[in-house]
Amino acid sequence: MESELYDTVIVGGGLAGLAAAYSLRGRRILVLEKGDRPGGRVYSVARPPFWLNFGAHMFGGPGTRIGDLVQELNLETRPINGALFGLAFGGKRMLSGRPEAYPFRLPLCLTGRLDFARMGLKLRRGSNQVVRAMEPRAGESSQATRARMASFSNNQTLSSFIGKLHPDVSSILTAITERTGGDPSEMAAGYALRSFANVWSNHSPGRNLVGGSALLPSAIAEKLGQRIRYGTTVSGITQSPSGVTIDANDASGRLRFQAKNCIVATPAFVAAEIINTLPADTRAALKSIRYGAFLTAAVLTDEKQSMPWERHYAISTPGRSFSTLFNQATTLRNGLARMRGGSLMLFRGARGAVELMQLRDAEITDRFRDDLISEFPEASDCIREIIIQRWEAGAPYSWPGRGRLQGALTKPLGNVTLAGDYLEFPNMEVAIQTGFEAADAVTRHQLAEKVSERG
Repeated sequence: MESELYDTVIVGGGLAGLAAAYSLRGRRILVLEKGDRPGGRVYSVARPPFWLNFGAHMFGGPGTRIGDLVQELNLETRPINGALFGLAFGGKRMLSGRPEAYPFRLPLCLTGRLDFARMGLKLRRGSNQVVRAMEPRAGESSQATRARMASFSNNQTLSSFIGKLHPDVSSILTAITERTGGDPSEMAAGYALRSFANVWSNHSPGRNLVGGSALLPSAIAEKLGQRIRYGTTVSGITQSPSGVTIDANDASGRLRFQAKNCIVATPAFVAAEIINTLPADTRAALKSIRYGAFLTAAVLTDEKQSMPWERHYAISTPGRSFSTLFNQATTLRNGLARMRGGSLMLFRGARGAVELMQLRDAEITDRFRDDLISEFPEASDCIREIIIQRWEAGAPYSWPGRGRLQGALTKPLGNVTLAGDYLEFPNMEVAIQTGFEAADAVTRHQLAEKVSERG
């Protein structure tokens, strides 16, 4: 047992935990992180002048929590130059023109064309409704906004919202939505529509961090210094009238830490297992949160000339082993002399990712490489490196009925506070927002205790 009494112990060194720790960095704090690096699903490696991204990669600009934090840490983001929606299907590339024209250009039968057009109209109308619902309301707290959005169109799946589709169109929809963690038959309609709203509206987090996404958690970790303890797995968190006891293990054996407060910024299912003093409804809600798998392959290329994906940031590839190609180099294509080389991220999510994860990395690499060359023969002589990254719990996603859990997830828990993107929507903005809010909750709790002691 450590003799030091911490003001706050933060469990989890992902973005939510790091944001909470950064907000409380002037106090006696400690971050306990199971892994050997900060950032969780925000991970990249440098390949100057490019970088390889393996996880979250789209940042908000100034005026967002993440954009303001990036500026405060003297990091640089740049707008994504490429289009956010392209499609390669049935041997045809849809890399120009408006998506509204796709039903007439895709190699589909008449039924497929009609279904695609109907699907597009429903998605467009639904995403517009989401944009209106996301507008701030006077006097509404962030928790109230989350509860309202969690219940938005939460009574049916995306599949039932759209209706029966031709198999080809259904495969296109699945490829497009996999990046949100679930399949159309699993995820709630409102949740899926919010994802489309992010792409089709000014809510889109349309910037990249120059140098790679991992620079953000690394910069926060540098500010925290020795207050982050890596390789430490928390096994139990117990509240008592005197504070919180955190039991953990590292390479040296069993550990115990004492703190006045604890912020738990782990995946929901981990929080449910390690917090011993949870109310029954909160524990059940945490255990109910569903996560979808992500499988990514970062590809370093030696492009010598303009490639087919040059003007696109994201291209969906239904029918391939990967469902989306992300062109990470668009940020650096600024119209000046084109630098040699490039960086791609090949992505597969949800059920498709789970199936592929049964294979060895070398087998996944071969499949991804073969499909990349089959879809884009221009890549055959410029692939230099492929690295596979597995995310078994890639992102939490909403399902019909998820909105009913929000009250149990956000109720006060004394001197233990939850943080994480599962509380709203799986992106970096929400992770950071909930981390800052957890830090604010700790501060309010301490002030209330001081007032109570004086009274």
